[in-house]
Amino acid sequence: MEGRERLAGMTRVRAPEGFERTVLSRLPEARQKRARARRATAYRFAFAGSAALLLVGFLVFAPASRRPETVLTTAERRALSAVPDRWAPPRVLPVYEAVDYTSEFRDVQSQPRTVYILEQVSESRSSEIIY
Repeated sequence: MEGRERLAGMTRVRAPEGFERTVLSRLPEARQKRARARRATAYRFAFAGSAALLLVGFLVFAPASRRPETVLTTAERRALSAVPDRWAPPRVLPVYEAVDYTSEFRDVQSQPRTVYILEQVSESRSSEIIY
């Protein structure tokens, strides 16, 4: 062990006067400094987490708060574009009528067969009408 022999030949040096007392007096201050740093890091992570949570909440719930876009049919678009004046009533008014065919399916046995004839009622041909 060469290192031991070299150390044995060296003169011993003592710590300066009051060194131990100074180091021990600085320990509480260093502990407080580390505790403050840990708290600051915790606050930083808490702030980042709350910001991320807010962003996720906005992305998840914001589309639900918006009203859905109104989808107009071709006939409705034409009716609205045919109006020359902004406040004038439209010349063409699309009419929708709900038809209930459930009774026809129930009474199929008791009634003669029904034939439905579909014919175009508008002057212009719509691409949405399927015959």
